[in-house]
Amino acid sequence: MKQQTLTLVAKVRDEAKLRAVLGEIARTRVAVGIKEQPAFFADPKLGIHFARLVHIPSERRFDAWLALESNFDSDSVDPDRARELHIDDLIRSQPEGMRSLFSCCEGFPKDASLGALGAYCKRQLVAATVTYEGHAARSLARIRLEQHVRDVVLDFVGTRPPKPPLELFGEIRDHVRVQTRKDPRLKGLDLDESPPSSPDPRVRSDKLGAGLFPWVEQGIPTAAKMLPSIPSIVKWNSEDDGYDPGDEQQAWTNVDRESFNDLAASEDHGLQNALTHVVPLKPGVDREGVLRQAHAYIDRMSHEHFADIGCLGGIPTIHFAKWLLIDGGKRLLFFSNYDHSWESYLGDFIDAAALGLNLAWSCTEKYPKTTWLFTGGAKDEEAFKAWGRKYQRPTQVFYSAYPDLSISTINNNTWIRYGLHYEPGTIDLETWFRRLT
Repeated sequence: MKQQTLTLVAKVRDEAKLRAVLGEIARTRVAVGIKEQPAFFADPKLGIHFARLVHIPSERRFDAWLALESNFDSDSVDPDRARELHIDDLIRSQPEGMRSLFSCCEGFPKDASLGALGAYCKRQLVAATVTYEGHAARSLARIRLEQHVRDVVLDFVGTRPPKPPLELFGEIRDHVRVQTRKDPRLKGLDLDESPPSSPDPRVRSDKLGAGLFPWVEQGIPTAAKMLPSIPSIVKWNSEDDGYDPGDEQQAWTNVDRESFNDLAASEDHGLQNALTHVVPLKPGVDREGVLRQAHAYIDRMSHEHFADIGCLGGIPTIHFAKWLLIDGGKRLLFFSNYDHSWESYLGDFIDAAALGLNLAWSCTEKYPKTTWLFTGGAKDEEAFKAWGRKYQRPTQVFYSAYPDLSISTINNNTWIRYGLHYEPGTIDLETWFRRLT
């Protein structure tokens, strides 16, 4: 089982109808964990970790778009085949809902068959320029198993008198081993076998201590491909304007203020939140090419380095992140699912990953001024947060299969489970017991 991701982006023909359809989908909810979630994505057969539906309204020179984004488990290791199968599953699960959504879009087939709907949806697939998974190699079933293992351990520890760690750890292992024969929620757990091969704690430890080497190693191919664009980048260093939050706010209309209030009201309602952001690229023939090269670098770092560590650019609160180009390469769309508040999320970004933010967005409209694409920019916290808010858009429908679990909890549960596969005395018990608190 492998985590896969897809994004469908379709040009909208009837925005009023789409708003009504999205409103109905958002209101139709079922219990998932401790919270109610949109029923549209909740069919267990879909294997969805996170999903969203977003209406990107028409503005200035740009058309309106509908985006459907999903992060899901698949038996297929071929990403293209996995996406096609997932579209088929979505249509089987929500035939009328999918038909209602995409009937608001251009090119929707007059043939009302499910086969025609599936073919239409597959034509709307858009490839991402960067993707990131915060808990790679863990299926929905495994995340739930490892959360239950932690609960079983904590319940048992709560019944035991104080004991030396080595003795208590041995009793915990014996108890969990007995429970695996009685508790169906522990099905598949065998402490006498080796733990899953991924994530590998030794690889994680090695990469945490690798310093700047991965950045240099993965950056060499990008630097070589960017050499022809150096004259353009030098020109941008002197000609690009920065972002002035004061000037922007003085120019706000009542519509802008209402939009700001609507966005703020839709955030920070739970442990997990969703961010949708869409911004035009700056003018210039080299902008898209340079952005694509910068994103290829970030994508290599995401898959070859950060996925093994469990954090993106040093930020431990991101479940999934994805960038992709729409409008024929004229706008950059960003989706992210994160823990805690918008303020803390962007603060983490600025503190730990300003260089990566600059590479990701330097070529976009009104981004805080950078030099050589990677210095400055997000280091201006006030300007970066104001710019981020300016181009943020509401996420009308957001689904999480485990709304009560943070990314740090999911990763911590994995390491608790791994420890139980080892004999007492062969692991660092102080670290293992600390993970229970």
